[in-house]
Amino acid sequence: MRILLVGDYPRDARLGSTKVLLKLQEEFRRLGHTCDVLLADDLGASPRHRLLRWALAPITAFAAIRRAFREHGPYDVVDAASAEGLWVGVLRGAGLFNGAALIARSNGLEHLNYRRMLEDHDAGLLDKPWTRRWWYPAVRLSQVAAAARVADRLILLNGNDRAFALERCWKDEAAIDLVPHGVSARFLADAPPPDHPRGRGILFCGTWDATKGVPYLASAFSRLVESGATLQAGGAPATLTVLGGGVPAEHIRAAFSEIARPRVTIVDRVAEEEVVAAYRSHDVLAFPSTYEGFGMVLLEAMTQRLPVVATPAGCADALVQHEDTGLIVPPRDAGALADALARLLAEPVLRARLADAAFRRVRDMSWTRTAHATLAVYERALSERHVFAHA
Repeated sequence: MRILLVGDYPRDARLGSTKVLLKLQEEFRRLGHTCDVLLADDLGASPRHRLLRWALAPITAFAAIRRAFREHGPYDVVDAASAEGLWVGVLRGAGLFNGAALIARSNGLEHLNYRRMLEDHDAGLLDKPWTRRWWYPAVRLSQVAAAARVADRLILLNGNDRAFALERCWKDEAAIDLVPHGVSARFLADAPPPDHPRGRGILFCGTWDATKGVPYLASAFSRLVESGATLQAGGAPATLTVLGGGVPAEHIRAAFSEIARPRVTIVDRVAEEEVVAAYRSHDVLAFPSTYEGFGMVLLEAMTQRLPVVATPAGCADALVQHEDTGLIVPPRDAGALADALARLLAEPVLRARLADAAFRRVRDMSWTRTAHATLAVYERALSERHVFAHA
């Protein structure tokens, strides 16, 4: 099969959405398929202004896809994230793209993230400018919805996204596929044993952004330090590592109380191997997101036997069962987050039990499995197009 993956994402494998496409490309090629990827630099550096890029991204993606068909194609499948497949779907009826199947992919519905942004605005975490209030829904969100409607099939990550798409009548239920992300097989194969030494305290891994619940994390950890919380009874004082924040360290450190700041270690974005090493050396993962498309960090941590405290965002809703595979706390509740983190820090037996159950829950969720499930979606789309063409 010849596959073209498309997403308006930076060419940085450390970023979640980019990582998804590159991991799928790696797996498809390993399975004997031809797979090319078009990312933001392939779609063109212009326009740079965010508002114009929102409006023109489907057009620049269309031009890049046509170019790829001329230079490398034809492809059997175009798998385009978000709104980027819109004009491919519209203009296939004019005989372009050799009848290729079109898959619309969401790495998290932008409509639900927009809803989260409205809630953050109401909570006083951000000021919503007119560009977000009117331009973004009218231009970007309408294009995302249209791209889903014109595609042959829609790949989503969780049941909440599927319910939203069905409610908006983007697709019939039979044309929506849920395909979760995975973890590199090598990290599953050599996951640490239950008695693996740890001791580095709490880990937060992700962009330092309101979407990730960082105001509540900063408040929760500041409370832990002020309360004298320790790692196990009478052990070392609680510490926190912020990994991959993507903003200046002084901006992150300023979010914490003065007494908590010396207990916070800030590490820039690093390669996948170093992220996995962090999962293996810390004692608890804090996952306080108010919105996630999937939340790959949570899955990766669970595969490395790192116990988690999570809000029910993204994949946590499906993977984390409270008191079994982790602890669930309400979103936007710094007190509940602090209490759950303190409890896990203080109770090594509970940490071990949750970590083992979490590992059993996710140990077969590899990128290879994700690739096979995605290929099955492509096969269904191609079969449906074949039947339609001969009807």
